[in-house]
Amino acid sequence: MSDMADEEIVRTVRGFAAMQAEREKLAERVAALRTAVSPEDVAERDRFGEAMAKMDAKLLLESVEVLDRMGMTVAAQACSYMAEKEGLATAACPTTRATDPSDKP
Repeated sequence: MSDMADEEIVRTVRGFAAMQAEREKLAERVAALRTAVSPEDVAERDRFGEAMAKMDAKLLLESVEVLDRMGMTVAAQACSYMAEKEGLATAACPTTRATDPSDKP
């Protein structure tokens, strides 16, 4: 089922929790600047928004890989599907590639 040891799973979950916390801080900053009108504030909001989007992409792509390694194929496929819809590459996940129904003739 899973090639990951319990310790590796715990480290991975803690890493995801840290990334999610960082993303939430970025989201709070973007929300605080939602009504920005000065060019400086608009530029700051855009910078934080771009950083948040990059963190979202990182979380999604890493979810595909980690879920696949944990043997959670359906969850990995769901994340892979969402990543593809977002225009992100997910070829690094062999299980989702091997079982993708669109690969069949």
